[in-house]
Amino acid sequence: MGIGRLAQIDWHEATHYRDSRPMVTVTDNAKEELKRIIETRSLSPGKFLRLAMPPVWKGEGGFGIVIDDKGVDDYVFFYQGMSVLLMDAGMADGLTTAVLDFKESPAGMAFTLDVY
Repeated sequence: MGIGRLAQIDWHEATHYRDSRPMVTVTDNAKEELKRIIETRSLSPGKFLRLAMPPVWKGEGGFGIVIDDKGVDDYVFFYQGMSVLLMDAGMADGLTTAVLDFKESPAGMAFTLDVY
């Protein structure tokens, strides 16, 4: 399952296992869609959605959402009390001005990752 562009993450709803906070923003539209996916996919216990880039992401485009286990250095983004997205700390550190969103694109509604 591929996802579109990256939007802003609310720091107040994001927790992580490191001392520095993520600068990535995840929009409410993206969080709502991630929550909907989780609720309709019935993920196995201990499995989460993760923002991934190649080589972990094997689909089209430069990024996507995969199902994965939580890692020690992951940032965990919450929405309405639910863990909706994991992001590797190294990736988050490299996307300091990025925004993950779910919006209309040339291919229809899709996740988008805008890096500024």
